[in-house]
Amino acid sequence: MDKRSVFLLVVVVVVVALAGSVGAACPAGYHFVTYGTCIKLLPLTGPFHTTWEEANDACEKEGGQLISLDTPQKMEQFTAKVFELGSDFYGYPYWVGVSKTETGWRWLNGEELSLRSYMWLPNEPDKKYNFSHAQILSMDNNPRHYISSTDSGRGSACETSQI
Repeated sequence: MDKRSVFLLVVVVVVVALAGSVGAACPAGYHFVTYGTCIKLLPLTGPFHTTWEEANDACEKEGGQLISLDTPQKMEQFTAKVFELGSDFYGYPYWVGVSKTETGWRWLNGEELSLRSYMWLPNEPDKKYNFSHAQILSMDNNPRHYISSTDSGRGSACETSQI
């Protein structure tokens, strides 16, 4: 092996080791996602829907807040993790940390969610009902998830940066 190949191999080993150690630093019940945060999915256990505020309160009790999926890469990595966690999680709708404001849609971290984003479910956000919050859901238990505007949800997708 030449020096460059050895160097690249060392870099890969270090990156993999660091990623493993960062993932291990997530709080109990949270799962590391490759974009550098920890997530926890809280499915609703009863027959009733929750409000966005109740969902965010549930996340705060778990040491986080509703997730901000402010880039397509975060959305893809989040949905890959949900799919990896198994069927108990990926077919479920979860509240996410996005709200309608006077100027558009914003994530809890302050970033905008464009109305033209492909992260929205087709024909969303639903202008007919004028919902103020949104959830993430999959279609037919497909690993691809979408953002959908709503006023009632079934679970919480939490994140924390406590890594």
